[in-house]
Amino acid sequence: MIKLTLRLSVILAVFFAFQACKKEYSVEKGGFNGTAQGELVDSLGNCKSSEVQGDYKVDTPLIATYNYVNINVNFTAQGKYKIYSDTVNGMWFIDSGFAVSTGPAVIKLKGYGTPILPKTTDFVLIFNNNICSFSVPVSGSGSGSGSGTRGDYFPTTEGSSWVYQYIPKLGNIDTFTVRVVPGQIVRDTLSYSQFATRLQDTFYFAKDGKGTYYALSTVDFDYTLIFDTIPNSFISYPFLKESANVGESWSSTPQPGYWTNGVRGTAKAVFTIITKNTAPYTIGGKQYSNVINVKREIQFLPDNGTSYQTIFSGNSFYAKGYGLIDQVFNTTPVQSLSLYGVPVIK
Repeated sequence: MIKLTLRLSVILAVFFAFQACKKEYSVEKGGFNGTAQGELVDSLGNCKSSEVQGDYKVDTPLIATYNYVNINVNFTAQGKYKIYSDTVNGMWFIDSGFAVSTGPAVIKLKGYGTPILPKTTDFVLIFNNNICSFSVPVSGSGSGSGSGTRGDYFPTTEGSSWVYQYIPKLGNIDTFTVRVVPGQIVRDTLSYSQFATRLQDTFYFAKDGKGTYYALSTVDFDYTLIFDTIPNSFISYPFLKESANVGESWSSTPQPGYWTNGVRGTAKAVFTIITKNTAPYTIGGKQYSNVINVKREIQFLPDNGTSYQTIFSGNSFYAKGYGLIDQVFNTTPVQSLSLYGVPVIK
């Protein structure tokens, strides 16, 4: 079961007072007890395409958030899966998780190790009884890992961790840790990593390898929930797009089943890029460059209403190579969820 206990208990100047309460619900049922079955080949027996991401240099350790391979697999049965390569030229690639539905999916195999020789390196890809291959070009000597100067705006590497602090303190909650734990779940061609907190909450985030990042959740903010009652199912929606221009907006799919202030209705999230990689952003005693500021508006349509209203909004700041570093909510007084210290990115 997944428990979401964080609640933002602040008074909005115009709209609602949100009361903290504990919710418990699960991701979809099924698919967790057996072993996943599937194929790496198409109907003609040809290996499906793969997409190598990142730069590979001799003596430069791979960073799983930057060096990975997207492979295409067709799951024919739900359950646990493990897809991996052999170890060649000091490197290997692997991913494991849960396939909660059948059909085509894109799986990200995270890279590990350190390249030894500057050459095109061929890997054997293994899944159940399927064997395919892919190649990784390795160039001459590098100069270290480069953590924080390259990679993703929202790392999902297993073992990475962040400590956040509510300012001001939110009820009894001051700081809490978020850590990426082992195992993934697959939904609609994406592999979602599990982000767990010390409060036994679990959140799910994924990326498509093309600069778009997704949440598998209800309609809300990262790690902070505002509704009195939420649906017992998840939807997938993009919350960050690297390629989006300043001023560009997009919305999540509207989802019914929300309650706020005694009113039932449908909610959606609207995202807008405010700034991209402008002035450095300082938080938790460190200055971060390459920061994207995304405004998030939570909009609500009562069941008997005719139009959506923004009931809550805030700005999320994502730093390349480090992830979410700050969230500032438009409340009275201002409430924030800020990075406390430098995150650990594996």
